[in-house]
Amino acid sequence: MNDLTAKLSRIIRPAIKKGGAGVSYAIMQDGRILAADTLGEKAPYASASPKPEYTYNVASISKVFCTAAVMQLAEQGKLELDAPVVKYLPRFTMQDERFRAITLRHCLNHTSGLPGTQWRGFSVTDADQSRYYEDVYDYLSRCTLKADPGVYTVYCNDGFTLAEMAVAAVSGQPFSAYCMEHITEPIGAHSTRLSDTRNPEYRQMHKGKFPFEQSLSQGAAGFCTTMPDLCRFGHQFLCESAILSEESKREMTKPQGKTFLAGDDRSPMFGLGWDHVSFQVPELDLGEHVLLKGGNSFQFDTQFLVLPRDRAVLAISETHDCGLDIQSTILRLFATAMLEQGVNIYRRFLPVPEEIRKQYSGVYLMQNAVWDVRMEGAQADVVRVNVGGEEESVIKDLRWNGTRFEGAEKQEFFFEEHAPDRYLMTVFKGTGFGLAMKAKDFSAPPQSWAERVGKQYIVCNAQACDLAIHEVIPGFRVERLSGFEGVFLLAFANRSDSGVYSFFEGCVKATGPDTGEGFLNTPSNGSRDLLCPAFFRGEDGSEYCTVASYRYICTDRLEAYCEQPFPEPGAQNGTYVIQRRLKKLPPCPEGRRIMILSTELVPVYDSLFGDKYQPVRDGYLLLI
Repeated sequence: MNDLTAKLSRIIRPAIKKGGAGVSYAIMQDGRILAADTLGEKAPYASASPKPEYTYNVASISKVFCTAAVMQLAEQGKLELDAPVVKYLPRFTMQDERFRAITLRHCLNHTSGLPGTQWRGFSVTDADQSRYYEDVYDYLSRCTLKADPGVYTVYCNDGFTLAEMAVAAVSGQPFSAYCMEHITEPIGAHSTRLSDTRNPEYRQMHKGKFPFEQSLSQGAAGFCTTMPDLCRFGHQFLCESAILSEESKREMTKPQGKTFLAGDDRSPMFGLGWDHVSFQVPELDLGEHVLLKGGNSFQFDTQFLVLPRDRAVLAISETHDCGLDIQSTILRLFATAMLEQGVNIYRRFLPVPEEIRKQYSGVYLMQNAVWDVRMEGAQADVVRVNVGGEEESVIKDLRWNGTRFEGAEKQEFFFEEHAPDRYLMTVFKGTGFGLAMKAKDFSAPPQSWAERVGKQYIVCNAQACDLAIHEVIPGFRVERLSGFEGVFLLAFANRSDSGVYSFFEGCVKATGPDTGEGFLNTPSNGSRDLLCPAFFRGEDGSEYCTVASYRYICTDRLEAYCEQPFPEPGAQNGTYVIQRRLKKLPPCPEGRRIMILSTELVPVYDSLFGDKYQPVRDGYLLLI
């Protein structure tokens, strides 16, 4: 992985939703891959994390490949863009006689008037093509047109199915074989195939526990590919191509759409196969004649751009569970890559000054979380980093305007110093306030604190009516704050659906061998719930900790549960480790409570909530 790829992937990684199966991107310039990577989680059902050689279903981006096939055959005189489709598909018929006027151009620029999508066969697990064209003829024979052919553009998959069938008819080859022989293999895009010609060297990606997704509608939505190979195809529109003439490329990339609405600027910008042939976004200067094609299936979302001025091709695809805005993401990555070359394509934002980056990027602390302020190019992100190393974007895509960072909804972010501390500030809806304080070192802690790192403590003086111990503070683990001397985190085991804190990792400094205190002093809300832990040794030999108004016991000396009775009312909770499968729970007396915590101290059963008990093999049992 080169340095640029590492930098760009660091931007993406925290924005991927937990559990996201995979996102892959590639940036090519002058025919050379500048950066490419694949990110995602190794799920319980997967043998490994996603790899760069995995292919993604790029769905409607297949339309550009289909158009390329049509243009090749037009160059050879075997197809004519403005000839009626029935010339090549004499079996094609519809309930509406206007169908005889539909041309291949109408099919490729979405002005055919056809119904839209033949859903049967559009997304399947078995890609047997043997009867698909029969189904197409039958489906269309029962349909009417929505408009006269050529009148206006409206997105349509059916037209590309007819174009695919015309390619197969005049070439004498299955569409998949034709595309492999005449388009993808000649340019070295060996992963880019349709389902019935898939290259076994490239495994197909899929979303979570979903089955592999394929499409019988090959010309409209059937291609799978890696992102570098998709860039290789896009590069054909920037170079002397081995597969398309200059005349064909000009025809594909000129505005071909139509509209009857005076305020419709979008529809005329459809090309042949392309969604937009002059794409722009307000915040970036992308140059003229930018080509855009998107693809969206039940599992995947893909964006594909060709930027002539910068001789660049951008490709990105994700499984939907990643939750990215992939168009904004790939454009941000490209803008950052261009800044690395000394070129700023932002219209009104500037590269973050190096002195700002050095002074103010880094770790900031809230009362319940660790934030990492990251600055790359002209933008910044605020990423929550938990003690396990997991990352999650909490504030993203901030842009430097020369004095401050600008975010969504006109929110601004800046930094302020009040010696000796630095603060992350914001202005939201006209009101400014502090968010977090920059982390700093303290004196080397006593050895007793170092010995507690990694140990877990569970609540032992709870009441049966306590809700807080279910939601946010049933137990905690002691961890160091990585990179900082003398700072520790009490990482409480929260439920992710808690309405107050979805997590609580409070920072403390050691004030003695057995004491600590929170040290944040951020006004407003940033230092609200600080912790003052005090550890002590009990008569039973266990270590206890009083903190956040509760008492906790270390789990390293807990007894195994062997059907011990409930403690007497008012006594310390019964706290036990589960060491074998607990088939059933003891009877719970009225006014008492049973909780089971996972090995990570997260509540998995609570009698107060009327949960149905599911047998567990490990964890901790609380008799309250």
